[in-house]
Amino acid sequence: MAGRIDYAERQERKKEIYQERVEQAEQRSQAHYENQSKIASAIPMGQPILTGHHSEKRHRNDLKKIDNEMRKSIQESEKADYYRNKIDNIDNSKAISSDDPKAIEKLQARIEELEKAKVEVKARPHEWYELPYLNADIRRCKDRIKEIQELEELQFEDVTFTGGKAILNREINRLQFIFDAIPDEETRTTLKKHGFKWSRYEQAWQRLYNKNGIYAVRYVIEKINERGEENDNL
Repeated sequence: MAGRIDYAERQERKKEIYQERVEQAEQRSQAHYENQSKIASAIPMGQPILTGHHSEKRHRNDLKKIDNEMRKSIQESEKADYYRNKIDNIDNSKAISSDDPKAIEKLQARIEELEKAKVEVKARPHEWYELPYLNADIRRCKDRIKEIQELEELQFEDVTFTGGKAILNREINRLQFIFDAIPDEETRTTLKKHGFKWSRYEQAWQRLYNKNGIYAVRYVIEKINERGEENDNL
């Protein structure tokens, strides 16, 4: 698409962002670990809770704080692993991304490989499922080409509405709803029904950027605005 950042640059930018998040998560994990160690160091090793003693309440509170800090440390460590996997997927993935400018070219090359494989399978004894599987793969590649061609013709402008905004995050090829506050249950239900999932890492409700996704964004915004008007009339 015209004006878009070069695909390879965007992939590198993604890796930089993910690496920053790895480092931030590791720092938070270490901080929580040090906090729990500091609290634990004030309790004599093996010291039981002295029921009825004046220290009982403080001891229980300290144990609760230690548990909370350790849980947070583990959560941040898992978050760091999550972003490391993101980096590995960029480096090692053989999947063809829809926002790769050479996606159609690569898919067409894949179709040629599958067609050659079909000829080879037909020329020898083969299992009953081999040809149907190859045909299914060819159909999927052709469908992807059609989808990418349609995607290139789409236009989406970010939308601001009362309480939030809907944007196109080109870095991850997702349509996202970002709210000023946690949306009410009815709005969350509407989002889920129309394919949006909450990403705690992106802090957004999102789904894949495609034609159906754009229709879904428009519908959800329409419903949000309708409820806003109803509340104004109360």
